[in-house]
Amino acid sequence: MSTRLTIVRLVTIAGLSLSLTACGKVAAQMAFKDGIGAYQQQNYRTAIEELEEAVKHEFEYRPYAYFYLANSHDNAFKFTRKGQAENDAHLPEAEKYYKLAFEQIDPASREGQGAIFKKRSLEYLVGLYGPEKLNAPDKAEAVGQQIVALDPKDINPYFGLAKLYEDAGRVEEAEQMLPRAREMAPGNVDVQLQLAGFYNRQGNFEKTMEAFESRIQIEPNNPEAYHTVAGYFEEKVRKDYTLKPATKAEYIKRGLEAATKAISINADYVEALVMKNLLLRQQALIEKSPAKQQELLKEATALRDRAIETRNRLQGEADAAAAAAAKAAKKSE
Repeated sequence: MSTRLTIVRLVTIAGLSLSLTACGKVAAQMAFKDGIGAYQQQNYRTAIEELEEAVKHEFEYRPYAYFYLANSHDNAFKFTRKGQAENDAHLPEAEKYYKLAFEQIDPASREGQGAIFKKRSLEYLVGLYGPEKLNAPDKAEAVGQQIVALDPKDINPYFGLAKLYEDAGRVEEAEQMLPRAREMAPGNVDVQLQLAGFYNRQGNFEKTMEAFESRIQIEPNNPEAYHTVAGYFEEKVRKDYTLKPATKAEYIKRGLEAATKAISINADYVEALVMKNLLLRQQALIEKSPAKQQELLKEATALRDRAIETRNRLQGEADAAAAAAAKAAKKSE
């Protein structure tokens, strides 16, 4: 065979290879487009078929195709059919493609959107390792740590890890995570609410209230913050029969102060009016002077009546506004 003929054949083969590669990219792009369309329609089976075809080829959006393929498998899994082989097979596929998406998505791609998809791949992977799916807490912890390292200033991964540790009975580690979130965002209300919720679940009332009262320092003009504090004190004195009289009196006092502050910020705060009424009745129960008891009950009744009147007035105003809006809409037809 002549050298010239060999070269011609090689060139022909190379050209064919390039042509096939180009065709593959076009086919991948079309499959990707169709897969995304099916994904948006929540037709996950079709999305999986199209996206599996797309990722067979090297093309610009293949890393993103991995993400959508993973999420399609994730959504195709149904907890109510757990134990069925076809249904359960979606989970390892989702795991595989979430990992590929994280590894291959360039965080700088698509004007920085890549960073969002990269992080989201890990967040969904944590969910995949949850008890209702793959039930792999050790893997969830490892990925959670990855997410924290990816963006230490984002407080949500700290919350996720804290819940993961708490669910596993690793209370000390859970407790360590939440202060780390507070260090990242000392003025964030959600951090204080997470801390309060955690300590409340652990039965640590004092630390629960410390967290709620720290929230007040962040939101001094939010009546709901004070109302929450009042509500927790009222529930504590009403339900905890082990409280010493002096402690109960102190909690009632602090609850009344919080409820009064909430009302001073919003005079029409019906729930705060009701809460102060309830706290006054608790105070009357521990009051030894009959005259003082009657005074407290009278004040409580007045607040209860004010709450009813305020609720009725606000409802009337809302009904009138709705009727006026309906009339205006009918007139404009």
